[in-house]
Amino acid sequence: MSKNATTAEGWDEEYEAGRWAFLRSLPESGRYGIIGMWLSLTGTMDEVLDIGCGEGLLYERLQPMGIKRYVGMDLSPASLEIADVDPAIASLRAGDMHTFEPKDGESFSAIVFNEVLHFADDPAALVARYVPFLKKDGVIALSMYSPKRPESGANKLINRLWEATDNEANWEVLDDYRLVSDKKGVTWRMRLVKPVS
Repeated sequence: MSKNATTAEGWDEEYEAGRWAFLRSLPESGRYGIIGMWLSLTGTMDEVLDIGCGEGLLYERLQPMGIKRYVGMDLSPASLEIADVDPAIASLRAGDMHTFEPKDGESFSAIVFNEVLHFADDPAALVARYVPFLKKDGVIALSMYSPKRPESGANKLINRLWEATDNEANWEVLDDYRLVSDKKGVTWRMRLVKPVS
C-alpha cells in the first residue's frame, strides 16, 4: 500500500484521483453505522463536528438519521469539493486538525475522529485539545484502523490513545469496539468517550 499524503496538495491529488472512493463501499459502512447509533442513542446528533471529514461520508450516513447541524473539516479542499451536502445543515471547512478553531460561539454535541488520528503525532493530546469545543454532556467518537501486526505504528498510537482515555479522572468510556470486517479482512478500534467535567 502506498504511503499517505502529508500535505493539502497531496491529499487533493489523492481525492481527485479517486483513491478514497472505496470508503463509500458497503464493507466500510459498519463503522459509520456504529457512530450513527452512538450519536443517536446519546442524543448528540444536534451539532456534529467531523474532523478529517474527507468527502463528507459521515454526513451522508447521518443525514437520514436526522442530523441537525454538521461541520466537516478536512486538510484537502478537493475532498470538500466532492462532498455533496445540504448547505442548510452542513458547513465544510478546509483546515488542519492541529490548529482548527470553531467560529465564535460555536460548540458541538459530538466530535468525530473517524480514521484521522493516525496522522497525529500524539492522538491523545489532539483529542484533549477538542474538549473545550464540546457542549455539556457532549461525546467524542473515535475510530482507527488497526493493522494485523500488534507492534505496528498505528497500533502503538491506538494503545496510547486508549490508555489516555482509560483515565477515569478525565474520561468516561461509554462504548468500546473491536470491529472486524471478515469481507475486507480488516479491524477497526472504536471508542465513544465523554470528558469528565
